Formats: sequence, C-alpha cells, structure tokens
Amino acid sequence: MKLKLNNWSTRLLYLLLATDFIFISLHILYKATDFISDPLFSLEQDLGYAEVFQYIKEYWIALCLGLLAATNRSLVYLSWSLLFLYLLVDDSLQIHETWGESLSQHLSLSPMFNLRMQDFGELIVSSSIGLFFLILIGTSYKFSDRLSRKSSKYLIGMLLSLALFGIAIDLVHVAFRSFPMSSLLGLLEDGGEHGVMSVIAWFVFLLPEALQSKNSVFPSMSWKDHSHEDLKSGIKRIPESQKQS
Repeated sequence: MKLKLNNWSTRLLYLLLATDFIFISLHILYKATDFISDPLFSLEQDLGYAEVFQYIKEYWIALCLGLLAATNRSLVYLSWSLLFLYLLVDDSLQIHETWGESLSQHLSLSPMFNLRMQDFGELIVSSSIGLFFLILIGTSYKFSDRLSRKSSKYLIGMLLSLALFGIAIDLVHVAFRSFPMSSLLGLLEDGGEHGVMSVIAWFVFLLPEALQSKNSVFPSMSWKDHSHEDLKSGIKRIPESQKQS
C-alpha cells in the first residue's frame, strides 16, 4: 500500500494545519490581549470554535474508518472507527470528566502530587476505556491482512502522540496550574491535540486510495523520499513493458 503524496493530499494537510494555527493564534490573542473578548475563541472553551472544529475532524475520521470497515469487511477498521466515535462523544459530552468525578467520590480518592481526586478518577476512566479499545483493536489486528496491520501501526503511533498531549501533558498542566507559565502548558496540550488530530484525519482520508495498491508497501512518509515532481504529479508506476525496453 502506498500513500500518494500529491498536490491534493499535501493541500489537505496544509489546510487542516493552517486552520489549527489560526485557532491557536486567536486563542493567544484572547488570552494575552483585549483585542478578543469572546471566550468561544479560546482553545479551552467547551463548544468553542476550535473545539467544534476538533469534533468535525473526529467525525470525519470515524466516518471514513467506518466506510473502510464496510467496504473491506475489516474488523480492525471497525474497531478504530468505534474508538474515534467514542473520542467524539467523550469530547462533546465530557464523559471521562463526569465519570471520573463520580468514581473519585465513590472510591474516596485522595488528592496528591498537586492533582485533584477528580484528576485521578479521570485518569482511571480514560485508562480503562483506552485499555478496552486496545484489546479490541489488538484482537481484530490478529485477524486482519498485512495492509490493515500496516495502517494500524501508523494509527497506533498517532494515537500515542494524542495521548501524550491529551493525558500526560494535561496532568502536568493541572499539577502546575498555579505556576505563571501554566498557560503555555495549556497551549501545548490543546494545540498539540488539534495538530495530531489533523494529521490523523489527513492519514485516514488517504487510506482508501492507498488500499487500492494491493502489492505495494507503506512508504517512510519522509518528504525527502519524494521529488518535487512526485509531489506535483503523484507517484507513478512504470509499466513492465517500458522497463524491458
């Protein structure tokens, strides 16, 4: 399977990342100046403009993976689709926050390391649900073909990057929330999540076309591996007749 890094794909990636950059810039203006006073421009605002854009990306990802699962009869793509569907529902309805608060009260968790008991409850909920989906994906991975496994490995790497910003840096941000530079941690957390989700959306959009190349393998996805002409016109295979001549 080969990802064609052509004009269409690179423009899509740049468009997604440019939109993220605009929302990050608006967030900085909202936080640092009086030029913008509407909290909907903040990355941290629930149902804010940036948050809604994140919902749209998660919906696109879940939908594309669901269509891939249906057309290829693939359980592993169905598992990935359900995971991103959960992320969409969780972000929009704050499931892990609500369940985490209830769990922390039920277990009488104690705050420590400058983290609230609710933070530990949210961590338990997120870890438990994440483990469930990893088991689901891992089980379906064993029964998938080589191409689906390749794409799943890329998705796992991007999912770990998403967890780095959404869980690890989030906990550090909460632990150091009283420090003057905590706002930078918040910007890194939210901005990183948006950027990674855009890359995932771009990758998933390219999968249907890439899956058509049954006999090829994943490229290294390094920009150095492709010439300017490859990026401009797409990677073209040379017919065997031309090779022999």
